[in-house]
Order: sequence, then C-alpha cells, then structure tokens
Amino acid sequence: MRKLASIVMALVIMVAAGCSDSSSGSANSEGDSKTISIAMVAGAESTAIKEMVSQFEKESGVKVEWNEFDYNTLYERIYNDLRTESGTYDVIFADDPWMPMFAGGGFLTPLGELGYEPSDDFAKLSRQVSMWPAPEGPRLPSGNSDEEPKFYGVPQVGNVQLYFYRKDILSEAPETWNDVEKAIAKHKDDIKYGFIHRGARGNPIATNFNAFLWSHGADFFDEEWNVTLDSPKAIKALEQYVSFKENAPEGIANYNADSLGRVMTKGDGLMSINWPAWGQTMENPDKSEVVGKMGYSLVPKAEGEEHAPMVGNWIFGIPKASDSKDAALKFIKWASSKEVQKEMTKRGGIPTRTSVLTDSELQKEYPYLEAVKEGLENGKMRPRTPLYSEIESIYGTHLNRALIGELSPEEALTKAANKIRKLMEENGY
Repeated sequence: MRKLASIVMALVIMVAAGCSDSSSGSANSEGDSKTISIAMVAGAESTAIKEMVSQFEKESGVKVEWNEFDYNTLYERIYNDLRTESGTYDVIFADDPWMPMFAGGGFLTPLGELGYEPSDDFAKLSRQVSMWPAPEGPRLPSGNSDEEPKFYGVPQVGNVQLYFYRKDILSEAPETWNDVEKAIAKHKDDIKYGFIHRGARGNPIATNFNAFLWSHGADFFDEEWNVTLDSPKAIKALEQYVSFKENAPEGIANYNADSLGRVMTKGDGLMSINWPAWGQTMENPDKSEVVGKMGYSLVPKAEGEEHAPMVGNWIFGIPKASDSKDAALKFIKWASSKEVQKEMTKRGGIPTRTSVLTDSELQKEYPYLEAVKEGLENGKMRPRTPLYSEIESIYGTHLNRALIGELSPEEALTKAANKIRKLMEENGY
C-alpha cells in the first residue's frame, strides 16, 4: 500500500508540475536522457529541494548535477559562467538583488521565449523581483524607458523579513517603533535583551537596517537616482536603530542571522528582525526553548509611515548559454509547483505561492506563514541596479561604524551617501 501511495503521489506531482502554470513551451523535447547542471546556494534556502531531487529524476528521467556553494562563492561562480557564456549551469539560483546584473546584463533566458510565464498564484512582489526591467522604480540610465518587463526567473523561496516577538510577554505585536521602545522599557526586568540587532559589517547590518530606513519613509534614491541616504528621515531611523543597542547583547556589531537566532531560541530576546526560516527553528522543541511562545508579524513602522520589510526571494533562472533549456524549465516547473512547494514547506522551506502560504493545515503547523504572506504584500525590494552589491558594501560598513560608536548616525550616513554619489556618478547615473 505504501508503494502504491508513493507512485500515485509521484504522478500527481509530476502532472501538476507540468500543468499548473501557463506554458506552450516544450519541456519535453530534449528527452529523458538529459543531464542538467544546477548552481544552488548552500543552506536553508535549498535544503528542502535538495532532499527531493531524486523524486524529480525518477519522474522525469532527467538527471540533476547538484552544485552547492556558499553565498559569495555562488555569486562568483554564476557570474563568471554567465559572463563567459560557458554554459556550465542550466539552472541558476539567484538572490533577487542579483537579477539586475544577471537579467539586465542579457545573460538569462526570457521565459516567454520558452512559452512560460509564472502564474498569478506566485505572490505579486515575488513575481516583480523575477522581472527585468523592474516593473516599478527608476530605470537604468542606459536602459530603454519603453521596454516592457519580462520574466527572467521563477520565484522559489519567499524570503521576506519578519518581526519575531515573545507573545507570552507582549499582548500584541508592536505596530510602530515607538511601541517597540515602550515594550522594551516596560519589560526590561522580564527578559535579558529587548531588541537583538543583526549588526555585522556589510550585508548583515545593511539587510537588518533596511526595514528601519524604509519604514521611516526614507530611501536610497529618488526617482532620478539622486542619493537620499543622508536625509533627515534616514538619520532619524539610524538614531533609533542605534539607541536599541542599550538593551542588546554585547557583541551585536558582529552578529549575523545565526547569532541573532541563537539568542532568540534560548529565550533571552524579546524582539528581533530575521528571516522566516528561523520560524521553524523557533517551533522545534529539539532546537528551541521558546516553542509556542513566539509571535510573528510585520516589521514595525515609524508613526505615519508604511510597513516596509525587505524582500529577499531566491529565484530560478536559465542561462542563455545553456543547451538544455527545455529540461531546465521542466525542473523549474516541477520545483515551483504547488505540490512541491507544499512539501518543501514541511521540510523547512518558505514558499512563494499564495495558495501554499494560505493553506490552513500548513498555517496550523507553521504559524509564521501568515506573517510571510503579509510581508510579501507589504515588502520592498532593494534598489534595482547592478551596483547594489557595491552600494551595500559602502552602506553596511558605515552602519556598522555607527553601531559601534565610531561615527554618529548623521556622520555615518553622510559619509556613506557621499561615497555612493561618487560611485553612481562614475557609472553614468
């Protein structure tokens, strides 16, 4: 009976993967003998799919060569392969801020050329970060202002920042940063730390602070690519962020997501911003001391402003140089299908499909899914420019200097803004 059930489920998933989204492309013409090479990030973002790859191979007859790298190495491997048109990889897994470089550089296959377009079941923001040119915000100076956005990828991991808070201590999630300040003061004697920063230099603190920046009504640029990072609202946001240090652990200037997560799972932190995959860890009795005590909500906002958690989706794309595009698309359609995303969620993944995020059975088991859905409805994407990695490096270095007290918030953002202005000018913005 178990064997029969497994066969039936495999058939259901295979049919759904092939039919769930609109496609007139031939994800079958390259036959069963194909081998595709996939470049993936190592970690929670890809673990669930990795565990299920053998299922795809059995169903499709397509063999998968799984290549897994840490974050920085993955970017280097993919970019070098795309730039040299080597065709080493048939499927790439890209962090969404890489899309302006990869798709904008003409290195990826527009999925419409393969007769495929992701369905509306994928969250709107997840679909938008998979497109180029960006459907919202300023276009690149060298770009065609009339060019229609196209899909260059399929969103697979619905990462968006969540606000983690102790619901056994707080009666409700803080709506504003002023509510956060009040909660920290009120419960100072009830828990070790009021707010835990992800303060390490570069990407960690930049990612952590972005939600503060945007939720104070500030931004990196205006609609003409003029740098606005040193605006009064941005400075106020950083002043508030740094002020929370008084109720944080020592050493937060070196904290990444894992350090932050460990403090929260031990039950020592009242509130923090982190990625939703940590929700499963919080609810795992083998790894957490706060099972059933953690609440998940939208990241707070400043008074009179909008919620603006940062989106950080992971996206499947197909390099132009691949000679196995149909088999690559077959894999992507299978991996991103509703049935596989549902199973992926049970294994710790974060879906991008609204139908999976709102699945009542999954929501009971994984209470953070509703917050992920809300986050994707209210989130904001990083600036859609190939220069973002350099911008983030400058910005993240100066934020860290403010956190450790080496610079005041105003000094830090002024210096960062001036360096970014120079970078943008040198690149024709």
